[in-house]
Amino acid sequence: MTIEVKQLVIKSTVADDSNNFQREPKKDSDLRSFKKELLAECKQIITESLKSGRER
Repeated sequence: MTIEVKQLVIKSTVADDSNNFQREPKKDSDLRSFKKELLAECKQIITESLKSGRER
């Protein structure tokens, strides 16, 4: 069965006033801890890759 879409319309609203947007403190700390964890894993992967490249 084939479904054909002739037109897709997406409506959105963008607010210019960024002062009304406030992040929750918990989300900021979760984001920071996620970034640290991700960076640590990336460093580990790079180190392992370099090490296995030297062993060849």
